[in-house]
Amino acid sequence: MDFRRIEWLFLVAFIVIDIFLFVAFQRDTTGQTDTTSSKSADSDTTIVKEMRADEISFSSPSKKSGEGYYISTTNNNGIKSELTELSDQTVRYETDGLITSTFKTPVTNVDVKHPDKTLDTVVNNGALILYGTHYLYNAQLSSQNTIVYTQHVTDGQIYSRFGEIRFSMTNDGTVTGYTQGYLANVATLREKTDTISERKALIWLYQYNQIANNTKVIWTQLAYTRYFDLKNSSVYIPTWVIAVKANSGNNAGVLQIKRVNAFTGAILDTNSSVKSVSGATSMSE
Repeated sequence: MDFRRIEWLFLVAFIVIDIFLFVAFQRDTTGQTDTTSSKSADSDTTIVKEMRADEISFSSPSKKSGEGYYISTTNNNGIKSELTELSDQTVRYETDGLITSTFKTPVTNVDVKHPDKTLDTVVNNGALILYGTHYLYNAQLSSQNTIVYTQHVTDGQIYSRFGEIRFSMTNDGTVTGYTQGYLANVATLREKTDTISERKALIWLYQYNQIANNTKVIWTQLAYTRYFDLKNSSVYIPTWVIAVKANSGNNAGVLQIKRVNAFTGAILDTNSSVKSVSGATSMSE
């Protein structure tokens, strides 16, 4: 009987020691993680100060990470057969999958500052624009002579000509026609994955010498851009799209678009960021 009591005492003591060691280990691990996070935050703060010292101006970027999907779309010309549904325009289907159209009756008196007040009606008219309800006006990408509507998918929007409507507008507010890219059969490929923060994207652009001194960051946006092509489909990923304008040098006053892979932080080539897979032809954004 005494022997069994001794066994129980040893067992209880062993469990108590295990619990104590586990708690101590967890506390130590948490402390190390907190220390690493603290060092990383301190490093980022230092780099942000360096950027401002180099006369790179920007509003306070968010430190919050987000989430996004890998999404796939079908590369087919199914929309080509639907062009006969459009009226009052001359329209053709291009080899790259885009639609190019010229209105027979131009849209006039479009407000240059608020073009969506007029063009929303055009976009949502199925006789003028195919799948127009899938697009929304995008002031960031629009300019005086090009009004852009971006296709909205899943939980974001497409920043690529293959998912945009681009209206051509004259200086007097007359819209003469448009080009349209439409992503069909959009599907998510896996669960949501964490993305880097806006601040981290800016820091990595700076560290890879993608932002020159004496430059202003005009806007930033987390959106989907095309990552690579397969034979019959394309894959899009969350991307930090960042517009910058240099105040001096050869590119002074020119708006430049930078792209950062929001999953990995890799810098994407703006002019040719789309990879080719299985012999498919690479296409620029």
